[in-house]
Amino acid sequence: MNVDYENLENDVANGSFRETLREELIFGFRQLHQSGDRLPLASYLSAQIAEVVNRGAAEPIGSDLAFHLYQEILAAVEAARDQVMGEPIPPS
Repeated sequence: MNVDYENLENDVANGSFRETLREELIFGFRQLHQSGDRLPLASYLSAQIAEVVNRGAAEPIGSDLAFHLYQEILAAVEAARDQVMGEPIPPS
């Protein structure tokens, strides 16, 4: 995912970060699900994504934004995971 760090705070506040991430996760989760692999736990994957986003920032992300960012990441992962888990696995 390409993160627009200049607009990250606004993207988190208006939900566009969550929606973009959710759409990307759905694609990846479908591939895993259709291959028979288990989807990662939402909390585990969310922590990994948050760490990657934080490391990519030119300056440290403030604690308030980091908290809200993690909540948005967790919501995106849970929504994508729930959507894909509810889809039937096509026969191979």
